[in-house]
Amino acid sequence: MAETDRIESQAKLVREARGIDKDPVGYARRRRILFTILGFGVPILILGFWQIAAQNGWINAKFYPSPLDNLRQLRQMFDKRDFASDLGLTLKRLAWGWLWGSLSGVVFAYVLGMSRVVRAAFEPTLNALYTVPKIALLTPFLIIFGFKDKPVIILISVTVFFFVWVPTQAGVMSVSESYREAATSFGANGWQMFRHVIWPATLPGLFVTLRVAASVSVLSVIGIEFAYAPRSKGLGYVINTARQTFEPRIAYAGIFVAALIGVIFQAIVKQVGHLVVRWEKDDRGAPTV
Repeated sequence: MAETDRIESQAKLVREARGIDKDPVGYARRRRILFTILGFGVPILILGFWQIAAQNGWINAKFYPSPLDNLRQLRQMFDKRDFASDLGLTLKRLAWGWLWGSLSGVVFAYVLGMSRVVRAAFEPTLNALYTVPKIALLTPFLIIFGFKDKPVIILISVTVFFFVWVPTQAGVMSVSESYREAATSFGANGWQMFRHVIWPATLPGLFVTLRVAASVSVLSVIGIEFAYAPRSKGLGYVINTARQTFEPRIAYAGIFVAALIGVIFQAIVKQVGHLVVRWEKDDRGAPTV
């Protein structure tokens, strides 16, 4: 009787082969197609419902113009050379702000994460600055750096810096002590510890952080251009002006462009992460970065 129970219990552990077991390559391809359809399908459904609601008078088209009306407005804006100039300036500020903020955040994160002395010296000051609303720094930055693009770029960099520094330093400090001890037992110095232990262990999390920072940089540049736009140029300035003059089509078109910039920027950082962090896969072989 006991032998029969044992055989039955073992039989319960055997499951029928699923799609991923029979054809892992085909299963992964089908999943990618499904996720792509879902990713594009949800916003298309939302826009479709919005279009139907505006056409049938379910919502006030004066305040909520239909997506097609906004798209036509966007095309008219691109036909004008001024909007292309606004967009170009915003992209320039965004790129430089994200780049310098990310670089400085990464450097501080690894230095402070690996050195208790440096961390004790700088972390209290950085924590104090972290709590300051970054938009409040705009006025002193304008006084110090002048009334051009430089204070805008620096303010974006400062905002991005903290979003990169905090989680990356936490990742450095959370690297398993057993890995550090193993490297030390083999005679690894500080550089070798960083190169062969800390860097590979934290790189996947770093690229996730950089994707978040990409979105934060878009939020920052649009918000700053609401408050101050050098030469009265920039996507944020266009949206804010449309709000003041009650031109909702221009405002919605600008918001759409800002969202598109964020999506593309995140996708670029994510793709770079896939290329760099090739070893980080989930249990089905899909990239996790």
